[in-house]
Amino acid sequence: FQQLCLQLEQAKPLTASPAPSSADMSAEAKRVFEAHDANLTGKLSGRELREALDSMKLDSTSPDAMALLRRFDADGSGTLSLSEFQQLCLQLEQAKPLTASPAPSSADMSAEAKRVFEAHDAN
Repeated sequence: FQQLCLQLEQAKPLTASPAPSSADMSAEAKRVFEAHDANLTGKLSGRELREALDSMKLDSTSPDAMALLRRFDADGSGTLSLSEFQQLCLQLEQAKPLTASPAPSSADMSAEAKRVFEAHDAN
C-alpha cells in the first residue's frame, strides 16, 4: 500500500497494464463509496476512506488515508466526494503492480532439466 501511495504522489504508474473500463471502475468505486459513507453525507471522511481502502484489500493506516484524502480532495473540503473518490480509485488501479506468475512446479522443473540435459548430452 505504501508503494502505491508513493507512486500516486509521484504521479507515475507502476505498470502499463490495461485498466478496466471506466464504467466498471466508476460503478465499483460508487459501490465502495456508498458502503462506507456511514453518515450518508455524500462525502468520505478520513476514517471512512481508510475503511474503504481496507475493504479494497489496501491495508492502510490513518496517515496513509489522510495523505490520499489531501491529494484527491479537489475542492478542499477535507472529505472526498464520489467523483473525487472515483478519481482516487482510477489512479490506484493504474498504479497496481504486476502480480508475479506462479513458480513452476518441481515436476515442470525436472522435465525441463531432463530436456536440457538430453539436448546437450553428446555421449
